[in-house]
Amino acid sequence: MYYAITLVAGENNKVEFCTQSEWVGWADEQRQIELRQARLVYPAFVELWQTARQPYAIIHTVDEAILFLIGGGNALVEQTLARGIFPRLLRSDPSVPRGRAGFVSPSLLQKTAFRRAPTPKLRMEVLKRDGRRCRVCGRRPDDNIDLVLHVHHIRPWERGGITDHSNLITLCHTCHTGLHPHHDPSLFEYLDSPSDDPIEEELKEFRRGVARFRKIGFFSTIDGDSPKRASRPTRKR
Repeated sequence: MYYAITLVAGENNKVEFCTQSEWVGWADEQRQIELRQARLVYPAFVELWQTARQPYAIIHTVDEAILFLIGGGNALVEQTLARGIFPRLLRSDPSVPRGRAGFVSPSLLQKTAFRRAPTPKLRMEVLKRDGRRCRVCGRRPDDNIDLVLHVHHIRPWERGGITDHSNLITLCHTCHTGLHPHHDPSLFEYLDSPSDDPIEEELKEFRRGVARFRKIGFFSTIDGDSPKRASRPTRKR
């Protein structure tokens, strides 16, 4: 058994520790902030990375682990070794849902992600990303002068949904009003353009994250400030 670990760095130059995780309790049940910790996986887990065309390593020794800490990326780390080298990274950590099925440490998000209403800047970014049209019916104000666009939380804010790009979608007034149930996870599918290649996009983002990590370095992390977990599943095909 192994721990599936990914070491990258975000656009904010913070080291991110990504892993498969499991629910172990509540950090704040009222705000739907979970406690999640890394879970073990079987060696066959690498098939997901292979499908995503992402490189990986399988680590059994301390020397191999040191190279992983220098280079970042994906690795299966033997469980006993991982517990000895990464005890602080494997422990439970407050997490909130992000995207279709992933989770992220609240410390990796902007403070505005926990406010119900998106900022004017974020609202315009979402509208621009969605082509200033309803993602469901495709209508836009340029063609329909009576059309009103709404920026909608896919996972409701009342149920722990955050206010950022990964959870916001543009809907027209008609589609927004007729949405039933109000919490419809299938809307996450509309965030992918039909022309997008999800695997290629994930691969590009993975490469950018590894490149940023190698510039920053895991050992540059300030003592006492562990990299934050951003648990997200590898896309299955």
